Amino acid sequence: MKISFIVTSLDKEKELQSCILSIEEAHRYRNDVEIEILAIVQNTQKKKAIKTGYPELSTFYYIPQTGLSAARNFAIKKSKGSFLVFLDDDAAVKEDFIDVLIKNTSKADAFCGRILDPVNKQAFSRYFLNIEKKYLKRFDFRYFMGSSHVLKRSILEEIGSYDENFGAGSKFYGAEESDIFFRLLKQSKRVLYIPDLVFYHPVPHKMSASKSFDYAYAVGAMLTKQITTDARHFFTYVFLIAEIIFKSLVRTIQSLFFWSSIRIKNEQFQYRSVFSGTIGGVIGYLRGRTEGKI
Repeated sequence: MKISFIVTSLDKEKELQSCILSIEEAHRYRNDVEIEILAIVQNTQKKKAIKTGYPELSTFYYIPQTGLSAARNFAIKKSKGSFLVFLDDDAAVKEDFIDVLIKNTSKADAFCGRILDPVNKQAFSRYFLNIEKKYLKRFDFRYFMGSSHVLKRSILEEIGSYDENFGAGSKFYGAEESDIFFRLLKQSKRVLYIPDLVFYHPVPHKMSASKSFDYAYAVGAMLTKQITTDARHFFTYVFLIAEIIFKSLVRTIQSLFFWSSIRIKNEQFQYRSVFSGTIGGVIGYLRGRTEGKI
């Protein structure tokens, strides 16, 4: 068995190095498991001076184009592992990561774990307060995040690669992992949340309105895509869209009258941007589909 760690990066050399070092530490913990690290550095063909502890484990690819999904698809074709671990450059893994993953590989087709802040170990979101294993349903899609999931190669070959319309640097800023998640469930694949499978990623306490809008736009588009491709669960996706729009609208109204009680949460989530972004994403996807641009 071989595990491929795929790390995409864009102008974050220090973070990329830290990510690779954490993978190497996990390899030392279980050095009987063969691994490879593929680092895809985007928007450049100039090599970076990134020092690693075990140079033979890492291969660096420098590509001129940007786009998270395109970079991951590029790496998938280059990789050799039977399990693929996807990480952002500012993420890391716990030292027992490989050991935990190996003990669970026979239990599902795809996996995700808890995301914690590397400094204070704060959960990235309320979902990662859950310390019990669970097989995920459609309403659990927020467990399956971009920098914290693992896919079997054989399953990825069945469902197809990342949709390059989604992800940072693409038409829709994010939600590429959620699209993969729903496609897994559409094909009746099992997705297992493993709380002991720990990823580290800084927890953002503030988010700009523009970034929040872009991500919500992507989520709205991604859920609309599922409506058009998975008619059997039409009402589930409609409910998810309606839920996001309704909750963000209520929070937006609340912020107008009770600003002090919601100020901190609004700085983190930017509810008005979530509301307008989600609706914009629904319209944007339908318009793009009608015009043949998607």
